[in-house]
Order: sequence, then structure tokens, then C-alpha cells
Amino acid sequence: MTTLRLRRTLADASGQSLVEMAIILPLFLIIVLGIVEVGYALIDQHVTTRMTREGSNLISRDVKLADAATALRAMTTQPINFDDGSSKVILSVLKRGETTGTTNYDKIFLYQRYELGTYPGTSKLTTRGSGSFSPPNYEAANSDGNSGLQLTSGPANIVGVQGGLIYVTEIYTRHRLMTPLTRFGITVPSTLYSIAYF
Repeated sequence: MTTLRLRRTLADASGQSLVEMAIILPLFLIIVLGIVEVGYALIDQHVTTRMTREGSNLISRDVKLADAATALRAMTTQPINFDDGSSKVILSVLKRGETTGTTNYDKIFLYQRYELGTYPGTSKLTTRGSGSFSPPNYEAANSDGNSGLQLTSGPANIVGVQGGLIYVTEIYTRHRLMTPLTRFGITVPSTLYSIAYF
């Protein structure tokens, strides 16, 4: 009689364990996959941030924008690739107007810009209008008199001295998912963005 009761208890315990495992396993997998995905996203964001800082550092040393973009292309590593449409770099030079009597006097405006890559991101530094930027220096034509070059968005704390330059690099890149989290209804951002000012 005791042996029969012991067998029944063991059978009930193993059935209970299977049910508990069936409930816990999906939750555990989602947590593990989430940790892995967030880890990869953090690594990719770190690489993107490092590249934006390097871009701003380069253009702040009087390197031509096209040359800085070429150097960044040579330094790329996963997830950044400017050649396959998964990334884009936008190099911008902002200037505070110094010529008295001109439209852009004492205003922050877009002085130079260069873009590399075909990813569909646009600069977060928007202007009132547009300007034409001619190579090899990609400098705005009529930068002192074109009010369309005045900055309408950007960091509120940009001050700069009159005639001073602010060097900005923005990078967009696609973050490729490493885990099947989307199958569980969890969305993870697929675009990473970083901006650096010098």
C-alpha cells in the first residue's frame, strides 16, 4: 500500500514539474533573448557613438568633409557600412555669423555639409530653407546672406563665438536583430542614431 502511494506521489510530482516547466520556459526564453538582443543593441550603439565622435574630431581639424567621410568609410565596422545602404553619415559645420549688416549676423547657420551613404535618415539639424553646397569643400553659397541656412532645430545650448565653427557628425545605421523577439510580439528599434558636436 505504501509503495503504491509512493508511486502515485512521484507520478504526480513529475507531471507537476512538466506543467511548471511548460509555463516557465517561454518566459525564461523571452528574458534570455531580450538580454542577448539588448546586449547586441548596446554594442552597436557604442560603435555608432564612437564613429560619430571620430567624425566630429576629424572635421574639427580642418580636414575636408569629403576626406573625413572617406576616412570614416575606411574605419567602418559592424553594424556600420556606408556602401550597402544600411548606414549614412552626415557631416555638418555650423557657424555663428560675424559680418555685421548681413542676414545671418549673430545667427547660427549651416556653413558646410556632406553626406555619405544611402540610408533614408535626414539630419536633425534643420534649417529654414536650403542652400547649395559645392565641392570640394561643400561650403554653402552666399552663407552670410542666405536666411534659409539659419538653424531651426538643434541643441538649445549652442552658443559659440561670432565667426566660430561647430563641427557635427550624425550617423544612422540599421540594427539587425540577432534573436527572434519579433515572433513573441516584442519590437526592438531597427535604426540606431548618434550625433556628436565638437
